Amino acid sequence: MKIIRSLELVQSEFSKGSSLTLGNFDGIHMGHQTLLLRTVEKARELNIPSVVVTYYPNPSVVLGKKPNFKYLTLEEEKETLISQFGIDYLLVLEFTEKLSKMRAEDFLENIIIRTLNARYIVIGYNHFFGEGRRGDFNLLNSQKEKYGFEVELKEAVLEKNSKISSSLIRSHLEKGEMKEAKSLLGRNYHFQGKVFEGHKRGRTIDFPTANLEISDEQLLPAIGVYVCFVRINHKSFGGMLNIGQNPTFDGTKLHVEVNIFDFSGDLYGNFIEVELLDKIRDEKKFSGIEELKSQLILDKETSLKILNFD
Repeated sequence: MKIIRSLELVQSEFSKGSSLTLGNFDGIHMGHQTLLLRTVEKARELNIPSVVVTYYPNPSVVLGKKPNFKYLTLEEEKETLISQFGIDYLLVLEFTEKLSKMRAEDFLENIIIRTLNARYIVIGYNHFFGEGRRGDFNLLNSQKEKYGFEVELKEAVLEKNSKISSSLIRSHLEKGEMKEAKSLLGRNYHFQGKVFEGHKRGRTIDFPTANLEISDEQLLPAIGVYVCFVRINHKSFGGMLNIGQNPTFDGTKLHVEVNIFDFSGDLYGNFIEVELLDKIRDEKKFSGIEELKSQLILDKETSLKILNFD
Protein backbone atom coordinates (compact mmCIF):
# COMPACT_ATOMS: atom_id res chain seq x y z
CA MET A 1 0.00 0.00 0.00
CA LYS A 2 1.30 3.42 -0.96
CA ILE A 3 0.70 6.19 1.56
CA ILE A 4 0.20 9.72 0.18
CA ARG A 5 0.31 12.58 2.68
CA SER A 6 -0.35 15.51 0.37
CA LEU A 7 -2.61 16.15 -2.60
CA GLU A 8 0.39 17.67 -4.38
CA LEU A 9 2.09 14.27 -4.31
CA VAL A 10 -0.68 12.53 -6.25
CA GLN A 11 0.64 11.72 -9.71
CA SER A 12 -0.94 9.70 -12.51
CA GLU A 13 -1.88 6.62 -10.47
CA PHE A 14 -5.58 7.16 -11.07
CA SER A 15 -5.73 7.75 -14.81
CA LYS A 16 -8.06 4.74 -15.16
CA GLY A 17 -10.12 5.77 -12.16
CA SER A 18 -10.35 4.54 -8.59
CA SER A 19 -12.61 2.73 -6.17
CA LEU A 20 -12.72 4.91 -3.09
CA THR A 21 -13.95 5.12 0.49
CA LEU A 22 -13.41 7.86 3.04
CA GLY A 23 -13.64 8.37 6.79
CA ASN A 24 -11.75 8.78 10.06
CA PHE A 25 -11.41 5.01 10.56
CA ASP A 26 -10.30 5.25 14.19
CA GLY A 27 -10.08 1.69 15.46
CA ILE A 28 -10.63 -0.01 12.09
CA HIS A 29 -13.60 -1.80 13.67
CA MET A 30 -15.97 -4.30 12.07
CA GLY A 31 -18.04 -1.52 10.51
CA HIS A 32 -14.97 0.09 8.94
CA GLN A 33 -13.87 -3.29 7.66
CA THR A 34 -17.02 -3.69 5.56
CA LEU A 35 -16.18 -0.38 3.82
CA LEU A 36 -12.60 -1.45 3.13
CA LEU A 37 -13.53 -4.90 1.86
CA ARG A 38 -16.24 -3.54 -0.46
CA THR A 39 -13.87 -0.87 -1.82
CA VAL A 40 -11.26 -3.51 -2.66
CA GLU A 41 -13.90 -5.82 -4.14
CA LYS A 42 -15.12 -3.13 -6.55
CA ALA A 43 -11.56 -2.10 -7.43
CA ARG A 44 -10.74 -5.63 -8.52
CA GLU A 45 -14.02 -5.97 -10.37
CA LEU A 46 -13.36 -2.74 -12.30
CA ASN A 47 -9.59 -3.30 -12.57
CA ILE A 48 -8.77 0.03 -10.96
CA PRO A 49 -6.83 0.90 -7.78
CA SER A 50 -8.53 1.02 -4.38
CA VAL A 51 -8.15 4.20 -2.32
CA VAL A 52 -8.89 5.17 1.27
CA VAL A 53 -9.13 8.86 2.15
CA THR A 54 -8.66 9.63 5.83
CA TYR A 55 -7.78 12.58 8.02
CA TYR A 56 -5.27 13.49 10.70
CA PRO A 57 -5.57 14.97 13.28
CA ASN A 58 -9.10 13.88 14.12
CA PRO A 59 -11.57 16.64 13.16
CA SER A 60 -12.95 16.73 16.72
CA VAL A 61 -9.55 17.85 17.97
CA VAL A 62 -9.00 20.54 15.35
CA LEU A 63 -12.49 21.97 15.73
CA GLY A 64 -12.23 22.00 19.52
CA LYS A 65 -15.16 19.65 20.07
CA LYS A 66 -13.03 17.08 21.90
CA PRO A 67 -9.70 18.70 22.85
CA ASN A 68 -8.75 15.69 25.00
CA PHE A 69 -9.57 13.17 22.29
CA LYS A 70 -7.75 9.83 22.56
CA TYR A 71 -7.28 7.47 19.61
CA LEU A 72 -8.20 3.80 19.53
CA THR A 73 -5.48 3.37 16.93
CA LEU A 74 -2.54 5.72 16.53
CA GLU A 75 -1.79 6.83 12.99
CA GLU A 76 0.97 4.30 12.27
CA GLU A 77 -1.13 1.38 13.50
CA LYS A 78 -4.17 2.59 11.57
CA GLU A 79 -2.10 2.63 8.41
CA THR A 80 -0.82 -0.90 9.09
CA LEU A 81 -4.31 -2.24 9.70
CA ILE A 82 -5.73 -0.62 6.56
CA SER A 83 -2.94 -2.14 4.46
CA GLN A 84 -3.96 -5.61 5.63
CA PHE A 85 -7.22 -5.34 3.71
CA GLY A 86 -5.52 -5.06 0.34
CA ILE A 87 -5.97 -1.32 -0.14
CA ASP A 88 -3.66 0.06 -2.84
CA TYR A 89 -3.45 3.74 -1.78
CA LEU A 90 -4.04 5.61 1.45
CA LEU A 91 -4.43 9.39 1.18
CA VAL A 92 -3.96 11.06 4.57
CA LEU A 93 -5.32 14.60 4.46
CA GLU A 94 -4.11 17.02 7.10
CA PHE A 95 -7.32 18.16 8.74
CA THR A 96 -7.28 21.92 9.24
CA GLU A 97 -9.87 24.62 9.80
CA LYS A 98 -9.42 25.56 6.16
CA LEU A 99 -10.28 22.03 5.05
CA SER A 100 -13.29 22.00 7.39
CA LYS A 101 -14.62 25.12 5.63
CA MET A 102 -14.29 23.69 2.11
CA ARG A 103 -17.68 23.35 0.46
CA ALA A 104 -18.72 19.73 0.11
CA GLU A 105 -19.22 20.27 -3.63
CA ASP A 106 -15.64 21.59 -3.94
CA PHE A 107 -14.27 18.66 -1.93
CA LEU A 108 -16.08 16.30 -4.27
CA GLU A 109 -14.96 18.03 -7.47
CA ASN A 110 -11.37 18.90 -6.54
CA ILE A 111 -10.31 15.93 -4.41
CA ILE A 112 -12.59 12.99 -5.10
CA ILE A 113 -13.04 13.56 -8.83
CA ARG A 114 -10.18 15.66 -10.27
CA THR A 115 -7.41 14.28 -8.04
CA LEU A 116 -8.51 10.69 -7.37
CA ASN A 117 -10.73 10.16 -10.45
CA ALA A 118 -13.28 8.16 -8.45
CA ARG A 119 -15.44 5.81 -10.47
CA TYR A 120 -16.93 4.00 -7.49
CA ILE A 121 -17.45 5.50 -4.02
CA VAL A 122 -18.34 3.54 -0.89
CA ILE A 123 -19.53 5.74 1.98
CA GLY A 124 -20.64 4.88 5.48
CA TYR A 125 -23.99 5.96 6.87
CA ASN A 126 -22.37 8.25 9.45
CA HIS A 127 -19.56 9.88 7.46
CA PHE A 128 -19.79 13.48 6.30
CA PHE A 129 -17.32 15.76 4.54
CA GLY A 130 -17.16 19.44 3.70
CA GLU A 131 -18.46 22.56 5.39
CA GLY A 132 -21.47 21.98 7.57
CA ARG A 133 -21.05 18.21 7.14
CA ARG A 134 -23.08 18.50 3.93
CA GLY A 135 -21.10 15.85 2.09
CA ASP A 136 -22.95 12.58 2.46
CA PHE A 137 -24.55 9.81 0.42
CA ASN A 138 -27.40 12.08 -0.69
CA LEU A 139 -25.01 14.68 -2.08
CA LEU A 140 -22.90 12.05 -3.83
CA ASN A 141 -25.98 10.38 -5.25
CA SER A 142 -27.22 13.70 -6.66
CA GLN A 143 -23.88 14.32 -8.42
CA LYS A 144 -23.09 10.85 -9.78
CA GLU A 145 -24.45 11.45 -13.28
CA LYS A 146 -22.65 14.78 -13.57
CA TYR A 147 -19.28 13.23 -12.78
CA GLY A 148 -19.85 9.69 -13.99
CA PHE A 149 -19.35 7.64 -10.84
CA GLU A 150 -21.38 5.13 -8.87
CA VAL A 151 -21.97 5.44 -5.14
CA GLU A 152 -22.88 2.83 -2.55
CA LEU A 153 -24.15 3.48 0.97
CA LYS A 154 -23.05 1.13 3.73
CA GLU A 155 -25.48 1.01 6.62
CA ALA A 156 -24.41 0.39 10.22
CA VAL A 157 -23.08 -3.03 11.15
CA LEU A 158 -24.91 -4.34 14.21
CA GLU A 159 -23.59 -6.33 17.15
CA LYS A 160 -26.28 -7.48 19.58
CA ASN A 161 -28.68 -4.89 18.13
CA SER A 162 -26.20 -2.02 18.72
CA LYS A 163 -24.54 -0.04 15.96
CA ILE A 164 -20.81 -0.69 15.89
CA SER A 165 -19.00 2.61 16.34
CA SER A 166 -15.74 3.99 17.69
CA SER A 167 -17.66 5.77 20.46
CA LEU A 168 -19.30 2.53 21.60
CA ILE A 169 -15.91 0.83 21.70
CA ARG A 170 -14.56 3.71 23.78
CA SER A 171 -17.44 3.27 26.19
CA HIS A 172 -16.59 -0.41 26.67
CA LEU A 173 -12.89 0.31 27.15
CA GLU A 174 -13.58 3.00 29.72
CA LYS A 175 -15.45 0.35 31.73
CA GLY A 176 -12.74 -2.29 31.25
CA GLU A 177 -15.08 -4.41 29.10
CA MET A 178 -12.45 -5.99 26.89
CA LYS A 179 -14.53 -8.86 25.49
CA GLU A 180 -17.26 -6.47 24.42
CA ALA A 181 -14.68 -4.21 22.77
CA LYS A 182 -13.17 -7.21 20.98
CA SER A 183 -16.54 -8.20 19.50
CA LEU A 184 -16.77 -4.75 17.87
CA LEU A 185 -13.13 -4.44 16.83
CA GLY A 186 -12.79 -7.98 15.52
CA ARG A 187 -9.55 -8.33 17.53
CA ASN A 188 -8.25 -7.77 21.03
CA TYR A 189 -7.55 -4.16 21.94
CA HIS A 190 -3.83 -3.48 21.90
CA PHE A 191 -1.30 -0.68 22.09
CA GLN A 192 2.45 -0.09 22.16
CA GLY A 193 4.62 1.29 24.90
CA LYS A 194 8.27 2.15 25.37
CA VAL A 195 9.94 0.46 28.34
CA PHE A 196 11.59 2.79 30.83
CA GLU A 197 13.33 2.26 34.16
CA GLY A 198 11.00 2.38 37.16
CA HIS A 199 11.34 1.88 40.92
CA LYS A 200 12.06 -1.87 40.47
CA ARG A 201 9.77 -2.75 43.39
CA GLY A 202 8.38 -5.75 41.52
CA ARG A 203 11.73 -7.50 41.55
CA THR A 204 11.75 -7.59 45.36
CA ILE A 205 8.56 -9.70 45.40
CA ASP A 206 9.37 -11.90 42.37
CA PHE A 207 7.01 -9.99 40.06
CA PRO A 208 9.30 -7.79 37.95
CA THR A 209 7.43 -5.41 35.67
CA ALA A 210 8.23 -3.48 32.52
CA ASN A 211 7.11 0.13 32.98
CA LEU A 212 5.57 1.46 29.78
CA GLU A 213 5.54 4.97 28.41
CA ILE A 214 2.32 5.29 26.42
CA SER A 215 1.57 8.00 23.86
CA ASP A 216 -0.63 10.79 25.22
CA GLU A 217 -2.85 10.25 22.18
CA GLN A 218 -3.58 6.58 22.98
CA LEU A 219 -6.80 5.64 24.73
CA LEU A 220 -6.14 3.48 27.78
CA PRO A 221 -8.87 1.28 29.23
CA ALA A 222 -10.16 1.58 32.79
CA ILE A 223 -7.81 1.42 35.76
CA GLY A 224 -7.32 -2.18 36.86
CA VAL A 225 -5.43 -5.42 36.29
CA TYR A 226 -5.65 -7.21 32.93
CA VAL A 227 -4.52 -10.51 31.49
CA CYS A 228 -2.65 -9.93 28.26
CA PHE A 229 -0.32 -11.11 25.56
CA VAL A 230 2.96 -9.24 25.19
CA ARG A 231 4.78 -9.17 21.86
CA ILE A 232 8.54 -8.69 21.96
CA ASN A 233 10.55 -8.95 18.73
CA HIS A 234 7.73 -10.91 17.04
CA LYS A 235 7.52 -13.40 19.94
CA SER A 236 4.43 -13.66 22.12
CA PHE A 237 4.39 -14.07 25.90
CA GLY A 238 1.59 -14.22 28.43
CA GLY A 239 1.42 -11.55 31.08
CA MET A 240 -0.65 -9.35 33.33
CA LEU A 241 -0.87 -5.60 33.02
CA ASN A 242 -1.66 -3.02 35.66
CA ILE A 243 -3.06 0.39 34.82
CA GLY A 244 -3.22 2.48 37.95
CA GLN A 245 -1.66 4.74 40.52
CA ASN A 246 0.07 2.19 42.79
CA PRO A 247 -2.05 3.10 45.86
CA THR A 248 -0.18 0.61 48.08
CA PHE A 249 2.86 2.84 47.64
CA ASP A 250 0.80 6.05 47.87
CA GLY A 251 1.25 6.76 44.19
CA THR A 252 -0.68 9.53 42.48
CA LYS A 253 0.59 9.39 38.90
CA LEU A 254 -0.94 6.95 36.44
CA HIS A 255 1.37 4.02 35.67
CA VAL A 256 1.19 1.27 33.07
CA GLU A 257 3.32 -1.76 33.90
CA VAL A 258 3.33 -5.36 32.75
CA ASN A 259 4.60 -8.54 34.33
CA ILE A 260 5.73 -10.80 31.48
CA PHE A 261 5.53 -14.53 32.16
CA ASP A 262 8.58 -16.70 31.40
CA PHE A 263 10.67 -13.83 30.12
CA SER A 264 13.99 -12.47 31.24
CA GLY A 265 16.06 -9.80 29.56
CA ASP A 266 16.73 -6.09 29.31
CA LEU A 267 13.89 -4.26 27.56
CA TYR A 268 14.81 -0.68 28.48
CA GLY A 269 14.30 1.64 25.53
CA ASN A 270 12.45 -0.98 23.49
CA PHE A 271 8.87 -0.78 22.25
CA ILE A 272 6.63 -3.70 23.13
CA GLU A 273 3.02 -4.40 22.20
CA VAL A 274 0.39 -5.33 24.76
CA GLU A 275 -2.80 -7.12 23.70
CA LEU A 276 -5.48 -7.10 26.39
CA LEU A 277 -7.76 -10.11 26.79
CA ASP A 278 -9.77 -9.40 29.91
CA LYS A 279 -9.89 -7.33 33.06
CA ILE A 280 -9.43 -9.57 36.09
CA ARG A 281 -9.88 -7.09 38.95
CA ASP A 282 -9.99 -3.47 40.00
CA GLU A 283 -6.97 -1.75 41.47
CA LYS A 284 -6.92 -1.75 45.27
CA LYS A 285 -4.73 -0.58 48.12
CA PHE A 286 -3.10 -3.37 50.12
CA SER A 287 -1.95 -3.30 53.73
CA GLY A 288 1.62 -4.01 52.69
CA ILE A 289 4.04 -5.89 50.47
CA GLU A 290 3.03 -9.39 51.62
CA GLU A 291 -0.67 -8.87 50.96
CA LEU A 292 0.18 -7.41 47.53
CA LYS A 293 2.37 -10.40 46.73
CA SER A 294 -0.36 -12.86 47.74
CA GLN A 295 -2.82 -11.09 45.45
CA LEU A 296 -0.35 -11.10 42.55
CA ILE A 297 0.06 -14.86 42.93
CA LEU A 298 -3.71 -15.24 42.62
CA ASP A 299 -3.76 -12.83 39.66
CA LYS A 300 -1.16 -14.90 37.86
CA GLU A 301 -3.14 -18.11 38.45
CA THR A 302 -6.24 -16.42 37.04
CA SER A 303 -4.28 -15.09 34.07
CA LEU A 304 -2.76 -18.48 33.24
CA LYS A 305 -6.21 -20.07 33.21
CA ILE A 306 -7.49 -17.44 30.79
CA LEU A 307 -4.39 -17.85 28.63
CA ASN A 308 -4.75 -21.64 28.78
CA PHE A 309 -1.14 -21.85 29.86
CA ASP A 310 -1.78 -24.00 32.93
